[in-house]
Amino acid sequence: MKSILKIFIVIASITTSVAQKPIHYYITNERFREDQELKAVVDEKEFTLIGKDAICPKIIKTDDFNKNGFTDVLIEIINGCGGNCCANSFQIFSFNGEVFKKTARVGYDWDGIEISESSVEFNFIVQTANEGYGNTDMCNDKIETFRLKDYDFELVNVVEDKKLNAITELKSSAFAGREGDILFLNFDLDGDEKIDKITCSYWPRWGRIINWKIEFGNGKSFEGTSLPKRI
Repeated sequence: MKSILKIFIVIASITTSVAQKPIHYYITNERFREDQELKAVVDEKEFTLIGKDAICPKIIKTDDFNKNGFTDVLIEIINGCGGNCCANSFQIFSFNGEVFKKTARVGYDWDGIEISESSVEFNFIVQTANEGYGNTDMCNDKIETFRLKDYDFELVNVVEDKKLNAITELKSSAFAGREGDILFLNFDLDGDEKIDKITCSYWPRWGRIINWKIEFGNGKSFEGTSLPKRI
């Protein structure tokens, strides 16, 4: 029994020493957006995790997200490199004792990732909001909750937008190839058996409808103030 206990203690000691191997993550040229790289150092050996591909990485958090004994790094991919043209994505790099593995990039998020930690696991809550230059996508927004299983994200929960059915509609995507035009939609909105006319134009910066107004068949009019992607 004592021999078995000694063997167990030796194995536990070896496992602990491996698990506690320190990993140092850092980003080169942090003061400048150009030519940044994500690096990791293990036992004085340097690894390049992200090269100079102009995606502007930012370290959000380091921890053992997959509970394998090694410290992982959560990266925010700043797609616009400081501008507001695009939302950001997220990715995790993990060490398996020999090499680093990376997850798929997730999210198109404008307000940052939310991280919750329990005694069992980490959860990563990421919002995808399809906004940006020329982005006319709609009803595809979602909030996803992930965990790191082994070396990739596993989807735990998702809350998605649901498109409401319409009798007729006018979408900002209809302006493709005719961004400078004024489009219109005819429909009897108020049920007075007179055709009402909705006119609108397009704002390519955010892929949205602007300057929309209603000319009612009875001579009255209404000017909208919202910036929808669908009327």
